[in-house]
Amino acid sequence: MRPPRFTIAGLMLAVMAAAVLVAVFRAYSLWGIFALLPFTITALIARFGSSGHARRQALAVGAIGTLSFPFLSAIVVNRQLWGYFVSRPSLDQRIVQAVQIESITELETKFNQNGDVKVWGLPTRSLESYIAVHPQEGDYYVLEGRILRALNDRRALPAEPRQISSARLTSLYKAIENTDRLENGEMGYPNAKELRGIVVEAVVGDGRPLVFVGANGREVSNDHYPYYEFLFTSDSHDGPLRLLSFQRFYYDVAGIEGVEWPAFFPIFACLSMIPTVPLQGFLVLRGRRQAQ
Repeated sequence: MRPPRFTIAGLMLAVMAAAVLVAVFRAYSLWGIFALLPFTITALIARFGSSGHARRQALAVGAIGTLSFPFLSAIVVNRQLWGYFVSRPSLDQRIVQAVQIESITELETKFNQNGDVKVWGLPTRSLESYIAVHPQEGDYYVLEGRILRALNDRRALPAEPRQISSARLTSLYKAIENTDRLENGEMGYPNAKELRGIVVEAVVGDGRPLVFVGANGREVSNDHYPYYEFLFTSDSHDGPLRLLSFQRFYYDVAGIEGVEWPAFFPIFACLSMIPTVPLQGFLVLRGRRQAQ
């Protein structure tokens, strides 16, 4: 009995089929199931091959054309549009696992006509307003509450959190500016670098202080908003801050919010059938001629 042959094309097919199933179940709709249709068609075409070799070639072309290429294209477009390939990045676990939360402050900045920035540190009016999520929208918009929800799940939120000192807040904003990570808006969006979010001061197990910032920016383009997460540390509680980690991604308001790679995938899969099916037909016909 001959052992099964595991080809690169077969492995690619298995990986891409798994990726498509992820898309189907993540989309939770007939639209997701529709993503499987182009590959189903190309798999059926491959069955017309007269030999095993011709079938495998045609099936590999179908897998690459209607699974691999559309999947990669979809996540690249997702990355360009939203700032991540498949799903929003998770919080830095160093702040989530902090042993003590020292302060929680609402941060707001605003530029005046001269270009000077005013920074406010406000006491959090209601932690619950950040922790609760919308029944339908989930946490799509309340991004600055991600850290508070994570700490709340650990039961690590203080009952009456203090507010960050004004001196520390000033040095924090200077540290944010010095990273050069705040995005400039397109033409017509001059206030893109204004921030509104949450600042959390914490201490980790070895006694090092951490300062976390989760903040929304203003529009960088039509209906398109950035969200930032900075994590800083220092050698002492009032020492200079240095950046530990940073991440940025985007969301839309009254735009195309929620339209992500599971929606892009079937579009690319259908379009990619235009070159894939003729190529499969050529391989099948060539196999038949060689068999005669």
